[in-house]
Amino acid sequence: MRRALSIGIVAFWLILLGMLVRRTWRPPAATPGSDEPLADAAQGPAESDEWMGVFHGAEKVGYTHQAMSATGEGFSFSEVTLLRLTLMDAPQTVRTRLHGHVGKDYSLQDVDFELSSGVANLSAHAVADAGQLRLTLHTAHDTSEQVLPLPERVYLPSSLRASVRGGTLAPGKRLDALIFDPTTLSNDHMQLTVVGREAVPQTAPTVEAWRVEEQFRSLKTTAWVDAAGVVLREEGPMGLVLVRQTPDQAVNEGWKAQSALDVMASTAVPVERPIDDARHRVRLRVRLTGIDVNRVPSDDEQRREGATLTITRPAIAAIGSYPLPYAGGVLAADLAPTAFLQSTHPRVQAAAHAAVGDEHDAKRAVNALNDWVYAHLRKVPTVSIPNAIQVLDMGEGDCNEHAVLFAALARAVGVPARIVAGAVYLDGAFYYHAWCEVWLSRWVSVDPTFHQFPADATHIKFIVGGPDEQLGMMEVVGRLGVEVLDDDDGHAG
Repeated sequence: MRRALSIGIVAFWLILLGMLVRRTWRPPAATPGSDEPLADAAQGPAESDEWMGVFHGAEKVGYTHQAMSATGEGFSFSEVTLLRLTLMDAPQTVRTRLHGHVGKDYSLQDVDFELSSGVANLSAHAVADAGQLRLTLHTAHDTSEQVLPLPERVYLPSSLRASVRGGTLAPGKRLDALIFDPTTLSNDHMQLTVVGREAVPQTAPTVEAWRVEEQFRSLKTTAWVDAAGVVLREEGPMGLVLVRQTPDQAVNEGWKAQSALDVMASTAVPVERPIDDARHRVRLRVRLTGIDVNRVPSDDEQRREGATLTITRPAIAAIGSYPLPYAGGVLAADLAPTAFLQSTHPRVQAAAHAAVGDEHDAKRAVNALNDWVYAHLRKVPTVSIPNAIQVLDMGEGDCNEHAVLFAALARAVGVPARIVAGAVYLDGAFYYHAWCEVWLSRWVSVDPTFHQFPADATHIKFIVGGPDEQLGMMEVVGRLGVEVLDDDDGHAG
């Protein structure tokens, strides 16, 4: 059971990111990527107050409420989202809040984001000013700051969809828009395409609306929008569907005593051949199906030939080392602090040096950090978008919390480290998971959740990077199939 609790809720985290990303879009300037403001504010989003129920299949799992209103200086916008899910047989309620202001030209002035789950609480504040976006991340006992350059204006109304309404709706209309995503504290582009008018699914009597398709990195969403720009239905990742409702319906109607959406069970990838003694496997061959295998990383620890992946872990004695801090130069990005890996913060520095003491050998320091993180974090399924300081405050978490804290501590002592996401085997199935890699003359896997250095060979890596990169896992979740071919003894498990 402890190992089961150790598996992180990566799939839920991706659901949460997906639901929040689509809410924070910029109306298009005349030329994508230009610094021209919108010329006519009247063409922008109308004032709105919209409620939607969130469903997984036929079961209600949450609701969202969006509102936008005019102010003397522009517009004020807000959104509240509530999700009720089951994690390891334990019901959890997650609430997020988004509130901010835009100017008369709809350029972003400020935005606040909050997430609370009863276990993890996070808030962030962003202010756009003089070509910069100043970010402040608040946790229970501390704050950290980051500055993002803004080469162009950033826009953040409640919905890009509202900018395509009335006479602007036409088949084939396409928009390219830059968004600020408060969940990953980063900027990136998304695309919107108006497909045409069609019947809205599951409406009786039949209602027609404009079908609009949206793409943000690997996140794909389809919405049906009426002529006024009101969203009637939305189909997103992981089988989630949002349906327009009255306030009373959204908040009070359709709930069951316990959510039917058990995130781990609904995203597990079962295999026909079990893997014995999985935590000690140093070699494994698998065949991947259902996904674009050309996007699966191939490197020293996992080699891909077509759809076949061979995962091999080095013996600890064969792993290289060097005196700390690493001085190679080319891996500066994997040593630098980020909004989630606050490696230069005094508290992170203090924890890192408490863990390694006077150790100056990189390999021995990694081993000490792995021991420290495993021992200091209780293994608890946790709904959060973690950062290192928050994890220090909490003292508990699942794989995301372990990976974030370990990576920040490694960088703090001068070991290049990065977070990776993929799947790991447990009790007859592969579950979505996050762990780390450190540079020791090559990238070597470390799983502080399982207390492994290197990690066992049942770890299949799909994504390298933090929260802003891990939306790429949406191309895997719900599609992946795994066939076990052999293990380190050269035969099927």
